[in-house]
Amino acid sequence: MTAVIPAGSGRRLALPGRSAIELASAAEGGHGVTVRLVTIPPEGEPGKPERARPGGAARPRGPHRHDGCEEVIVIQAGNGTFEAGGRAVPVGPGDVIVVSPGEPHRTRNTGTGDLVSLCFFPVPDLAAVTTELPGPAR
Repeated sequence: MTAVIPAGSGRRLALPGRSAIELASAAEGGHGVTVRLVTIPPEGEPGKPERARPGGAARPRGPHRHDGCEEVIVIQAGNGTFEAGGRAVPVGPGDVIVVSPGEPHRTRNTGTGDLVSLCFFPVPDLAAVTTELPGPAR
C-alpha cells in the first residue's frame, strides 16, 4: 500500500558518530526499502574535546559496507568527504552518491555545520546487511 510519511515522523536511532531517523523500513511501516535521514556533526579538532554528538556517539563512524545492496546518498546540507576505494571525494548539497554493494565506505563531515543526507537502501532491514569494519575513526 502506498504510504505518505509526514515530516517529523520516523524512529530515532542511536548510531555511532551520527544521528539517524528511519523514515521507512520493515520496522517502520512494513516497507520493503529503508530510507534514513542522517545527520553527522562536525568532527572535533585533533587534541581538543569534541562537542556532544547526537545519538551519544563519542567519535565519527569508521568504514562499513552493505552486503548485497546498493546505497544511494543525497547530500541535503553541509560539506564533507565521501571515502571509498582509496579515494576521498568532497561532497556538498545536491550531490548524489551511489555506493556499490559490499564496497567499504564512509562519509565524514569536514565542514563547520551539520552534514545532512537522505540515504536509500533497497532492503527492508538495513542492519541485516551492514557490517562495521575496522579502520580509521579519528
